[in-house]
Amino acid sequence: MRMLSEPRSRGRTYTLCMLTLIYAISVMDRKIITILQEPIKREFVLSDWQLGLMSGFAFVSLYIVLGIPVARAADRGVNRVSIIAYSLIIWSAATAACGFVQNYAQLVASRIAVGIGEAGFGPPAQSLIADHYVPTERGRAMGIFALAAPAGIILGLGLGGAVSQAFGWRVALLLVGLPGVLLALILKLTVKDPRNSKAAKAPAARPAASSLREAAKVMAAKRSYVLLLCGASTGAFANLGLQSWYPSFFVRSFGMSLGAVGVTWGIAAGVAGLLGAYGGGWLADRFGARDPKFVLLVPAVAMLLSIPFQIVAVLAGSWLLALLFLLVPTALNAMYIAPTMSLNQSLAPTSLRATSAAFSTLVVNLVGLGLGPVLLGLVSDIFASIAGDTGEGLRLALIAISPLYLLTAACFALASRSLARDLDMTE
Repeated sequence: MRMLSEPRSRGRTYTLCMLTLIYAISVMDRKIITILQEPIKREFVLSDWQLGLMSGFAFVSLYIVLGIPVARAADRGVNRVSIIAYSLIIWSAATAACGFVQNYAQLVASRIAVGIGEAGFGPPAQSLIADHYVPTERGRAMGIFALAAPAGIILGLGLGGAVSQAFGWRVALLLVGLPGVLLALILKLTVKDPRNSKAAKAPAARPAASSLREAAKVMAAKRSYVLLLCGASTGAFANLGLQSWYPSFFVRSFGMSLGAVGVTWGIAAGVAGLLGAYGGGWLADRFGARDPKFVLLVPAVAMLLSIPFQIVAVLAGSWLLALLFLLVPTALNAMYIAPTMSLNQSLAPTSLRATSAAFSTLVVNLVGLGLGPVLLGLVSDIFASIAGDTGEGLRLALIAISPLYLLTAACFALASRSLARDLDMTE
């Protein structure tokens, strides 16, 4: 295993906080569209599968493709802070542009542009964090970083629902898109890439980067890494599919307004996700110090425990009961995020950290964000045509996707068996 004697970097707490804040902005810009689905559906007369395509696959189509070359550039020495800053400007402007669209095709194109911008964030950011924190601290650092996802959900759903109800969905998109440009400037002026310091530019400090084919071969040789990606992608398929449709579930099943859903579900889900995201990283570090296999057994057990709560919640007769029961799987399903991010770095050689994260981003988002929302929307349309009601169709679709967590848990459990050996093989 890689030696644990890497020096602590100066300013690492500020860097982690800035990256976490930007990640929250990213998730907010990505997720706000889910609370706006119902008014968009009415204005453009769309079916559920079209909503799923717009919220999922449109975003992820170029997001996953461009993530690989951006990560390779980061691993080959391009300043990672600059990559993140310019990417933030692109996706923020594209989010604001969504507020000006006049038809469905323009909205899809704008969502694709959001994905293009966000492709430059994840892998370089995770690589930066890994440079600042040794492996024994990385789970908690990634846990803090992962807090941005539920925080972004709170902001996206809360602001999106309230502003949309008061001023319309277009104003909501404009409001959340513009602040990112200012944040990009602050990042560029206040955060430095430690690899670009004079000491880091010494010949021995930067390992030679492999070709993309060689990089893929190195990572694919690690059984635990392959199974980790399988587990994360199936978990994301179910989780992102469900999360994309929960706001519509509350609107259709209980007649709640967008503002009410944004505040109640947005805040409740965000808090539950905060607990799960940090808890997953904390438990991974605590139990993983005894035996690395527990880093993945923790999320495996969490996935299994979430299934009955998910099904009971969707069958609940009131919005309050549904909300309360959904808090449990929302927290449990967030527990895999930090361990996955941490292992993406710990299983990769130093020269492949961003590339490893990009491989994970490609697979997880293609399966999860690309297919989850649109396929769940398609299943919802099928059930709605049978039941004669869009609310009942969506309810049945949410139940049908829940057993996928069994496959996720199995992948994580299998990956845990070879994790210690693969960590020892990492340089």
